[in-house]
Amino acid sequence: MPRFFFDILDANANERDEVGVACADLEAAVVEAKRVLPSIAIDELRRDGDYKNYMVMVRDEDGQAVYSAALSFVGTRLIR
Repeated sequence: MPRFFFDILDANANERDEVGVACADLEAAVVEAKRVLPSIAIDELRRDGDYKNYMVMVRDEDGQAVYSAALSFVGTRLIR
């Protein structure tokens, strides 16, 4: 089963995935990227910010980028 690596990028840091996840194929890796990105954003938003952009870059076993997904969050306080 091929291994895919899910690097997480945002304005503050880039986290390179050195372990990876075994996925049946690229389509399974795409589904995993879509699943993991909102979870990461939720964890990070608890700590700070009303405006954040997150991106996951999926690499194959050769290190070639094969898919990317981005998620943006904008929160606006309407009363003070």
